[in-house]
Amino acid sequence: MNRIERIKSRLFQKDYYTKIEWWGENETILTSDEIRAEPLVVRKALAIEHLLRHMPAELKPDELIVGKINMLSVGYGREFPQYALPEEKENGRKNGFTEKNVAAKHPADYAKLLRIGVRGIKEEIYAAIEKESQLDKPDEEKLNLWRAMLISVDAVVDFAHRYADLLLKEAKTEKDPQRVKELLEMARICNRVPEYPAETYHEALQSFFFLFAAFHSCMEEVAVGRPDQYFYPYYKKDIESGRMTKEQAEELTASWFVKFSERVQLDKDHWEFKHFTAIDENYDGGCLDDVANVFSMENDEDYNLGTSANHWEQNVILGGVKEDGSDATNELTYIMIEQWARLELISPVMSVRFHKNSPEALYDLCATVLRRGSGEPTIYNDEQIIPGLVASGIPLEEARGYSNDGCWEVLIPGKTNYQYGHVQVLLQLEYLLTRGKSLVRNQVEAPDFGDPTQFKDFEEFYQAFLASIRHEVDRIMVLRTTYWSKRYEIAPSVLFSAFLDDCIPRGLDIANGGAKWNMYTFLLTGLSNCVDSLMAIKKFVYDDKTISMEDLIQALWNNFEGQEPLRQMLVNRAPKFGNDIAEVDELAARLMKDFEHIVNERAAQPDVKENAESGFVVNVGCGTFESYGNFGHRCGASADGRRSQETVSANYSPSVGLDVNSPTAVIKSITCPDIMPYYSGGPLDMSLDADLLIGEDGKNRLKSLIKSFVELGGVMMNVNSTSPEMLEDAQVHPEKYPGLRVHLGGLSAYFIALAPEQQKIIINRTKHAL
Repeated sequence: MNRIERIKSRLFQKDYYTKIEWWGENETILTSDEIRAEPLVVRKALAIEHLLRHMPAELKPDELIVGKINMLSVGYGREFPQYALPEEKENGRKNGFTEKNVAAKHPADYAKLLRIGVRGIKEEIYAAIEKESQLDKPDEEKLNLWRAMLISVDAVVDFAHRYADLLLKEAKTEKDPQRVKELLEMARICNRVPEYPAETYHEALQSFFFLFAAFHSCMEEVAVGRPDQYFYPYYKKDIESGRMTKEQAEELTASWFVKFSERVQLDKDHWEFKHFTAIDENYDGGCLDDVANVFSMENDEDYNLGTSANHWEQNVILGGVKEDGSDATNELTYIMIEQWARLELISPVMSVRFHKNSPEALYDLCATVLRRGSGEPTIYNDEQIIPGLVASGIPLEEARGYSNDGCWEVLIPGKTNYQYGHVQVLLQLEYLLTRGKSLVRNQVEAPDFGDPTQFKDFEEFYQAFLASIRHEVDRIMVLRTTYWSKRYEIAPSVLFSAFLDDCIPRGLDIANGGAKWNMYTFLLTGLSNCVDSLMAIKKFVYDDKTISMEDLIQALWNNFEGQEPLRQMLVNRAPKFGNDIAEVDELAARLMKDFEHIVNERAAQPDVKENAESGFVVNVGCGTFESYGNFGHRCGASADGRRSQETVSANYSPSVGLDVNSPTAVIKSITCPDIMPYYSGGPLDMSLDADLLIGEDGKNRLKSLIKSFVELGGVMMNVNSTSPEMLEDAQVHPEKYPGLRVHLGGLSAYFIALAPEQQKIIINRTKHAL
């Protein structure tokens, strides 16, 4: 086997099934009165320094890029040295935050690191300190943050030097002369970067990964951004000078990609959920009331079990356009897609940007990869997303440089603090029908907006529904504007802020208004099931008067028990979203436009402007991420014929099994509404029959579908192309399908590592593939 094959074999045969040991649970920097007297922001930096100097270092066989990330994840919980005092912890929790909050999921300015190195970052910090020192009364809080930044970035250099020392030690005992040469060169690189600017492709990859590993080890689960853009100048220079061959570049690229998947654990006995506590669940930066309402699981089954456990928000996005609007696709774009596909990775998540001038070869490669059943790359459409960003106030040049967050949310890399909140419209519709009560939990959870049996027509019913949505948007907006900067008081992001515009010149942490852009997205969640339910109510209760509102509500309370004919009527006789049917598509368009107006009206209110920082952008999206099972589990039976606690549709996709016409019909339905305002996220998750994608004709068929999606104005699209027979066989014989991947709304997972309930949902979706 060659190096890439050996690395892949190591992953699937050893690393994925070797229990990873945790480090940091009992570590603390609170060892003296002198340290305890330091400001919290400085203590956070000292904790970063302690971790990067002492956490385990490791060299793996054949690797050319080094750096081991400490075991921290959304799925498991957090391990980090203690730095907060008891009273600080208590105050933080009153605001819904802990000292172990995951802070950022957004890309840093990695190109800046490669360009000027840590030394250049330090020069910027010292320049800011010098400028502040000229004032009659320098701001002590700013000085403390800058000091914390200096401690943190120096710790990243120490981290790299630890690996340089490890590599030199390994070289002394290595028997293979070629490997000795590699180890010595790697040691030289680790002594140079990230302290100094990168000069070669190898140095650029390694410099990036040291900073990335430091972020992830210090509770900053950030995305990767656009690596084909910031690595390409180094690749191009090395290729043109003869310093590196394309084959060597492929080895380096594969070795770099593998680093993102080294924390994956496929043996469920190795998942240590004891590291994930109820307090740690509040990782998204919201206040406790908000998170409890949106994410809590009152029921027995956790439908995310096994889904996000192997996901660390490590999104890569390639292609697109440059700042001047020209095509940004380059040779490295293709190499990165090819090596990612060759390794059959689930992390990082792979995405590709398309536009009207994207090269034919890029369509061809993505279609080739997707038809193998990878579930990725996710397709992004520049023709919708860039104008949407510009309409929100982002300058065109910056909008053209967009990337994504930990799943698919759109932002400006290196400049953005991004957050989101779900507005569960199917649940809001349930509350309207039950006068604020949950069908599942049988308790009042929302206001009463009137007796639904007394609404004289559908329009009056619909306006009451909008009132319930308006109330929920208002509730979330008040919480977000009130608590937006509270995290800084307990969990500042001192290392990440050093690599984010405009934190250094402002002397402000990302969690305290330092970022150039502060973006908040209201996600319309459960859209298709909600639209289908509204359509059924309109048709059968108000238009045809086939069923009374009283009888419908009683059927929902009974979960259709003994009323299967009624349920079948709701399922089969009302038009469903996703079939290119004008009546239902227009209702979806109306709801989406009304939701957009409600959010925009609320964002324009004075309290938002008063409580939020400059550069505050509020927008809309449509999504569930991988939590469609969770959101469905919170809802009782619905008027579209869905039974109580069944899954809702994923993201901006038709209800499962109810898009019965064609893939083109689905695309025409989802592009009927004005979806440019939903540029922040609204992925169409499409399942295709794998048999239709076989051979050259199958590849061309998929390529044409991607082109149609872009030309018709879609925003994002995921394509799964596996067969139910294969998935069912993988349930019985998992050892035969170690690399079988499925896309789950915002991430990918190895199918054999999913909980049985998630596997059942995926199989059911695949059985209804178009």
